[in-house]
Amino acid sequence: MNVAPITKEDVLRISHSFLPAPQILLQLGSLLRSPSVSLDDITSRLRMDPSLTARLIRIANSAAFASSEPVASVEDAVTLIGFDEVHRLVGFAMLERLGHGDLPIYGISAKRFMENSLFGALLMEELSPGAHVDPRACYTVGLLRSIGKVCLDRLARDWPEEEIPRLTDELKLSEWERVVFGLTSNEAAAIILTAWRFPPEFITAINEHYTPDKHNMPLTHLLNLSASMADILGYGLEGEWRYWLDTEQVYHKAGLDPKDANSIIDHAFESFHRLLKTI
Repeated sequence: MNVAPITKEDVLRISHSFLPAPQILLQLGSLLRSPSVSLDDITSRLRMDPSLTARLIRIANSAAFASSEPVASVEDAVTLIGFDEVHRLVGFAMLERLGHGDLPIYGISAKRFMENSLFGALLMEELSPGAHVDPRACYTVGLLRSIGKVCLDRLARDWPEEEIPRLTDELKLSEWERVVFGLTSNEAAAIILTAWRFPPEFITAINEHYTPDKHNMPLTHLLNLSASMADILGYGLEGEWRYWLDTEQVYHKAGLDPKDANSIIDHAFESFHRLLKTI
């Protein structure tokens, strides 16, 4: 290839265009851990992104949350929707913005990116009790799992197509990414989340979730397991199947009994289809 490798500075330049929604999602998750969180606490964060507040008001007026009176303010929208569902919807709105358009370098459609990220995040949320991890943290990590792919794809879209080797079974995805971009999507995600000042455990989970057996951190195993489940159920991403470890060890380190998998999947599917109705 004659194209220069992507640098950390390139990644950071693209990452600035994703803000402020990811940071708002992180702040909401932190606020909702407090039993004394107030409506003003939530709405003051949401107002940091006017397009986000407008989106929530539209959702509150949709058939998914039908009210007898039109919802005109973000306060009324949050009251109608509820704090927990607002956190999910903020994440979903952020995901719509991140995944706007296909990822042609990876061969991933916008629809598949959205489905994989959302379903994986909801599986993470459902898996969280067994690992004694905060469900909102799990949801956030699941949503941002592929942020590095979005960034690298956008940086490479203007490259000559003939200069980019196709992803084949001869190379693992991370090996292919290193050949094409000079770094992996998980490394790009770590650069982005570090710049955004996300917690170290979030960064490690995403950067290392392809090789969870090297770590004892439950969040890393949860991310591998949720992505594996999504793949098995038909919502996987191109080239990732080699990394999923559907083993007793992964279930054990994630704090999950394999017998509970079906009920977890069913609950995640319910939330998945409910959120899709708000589009």
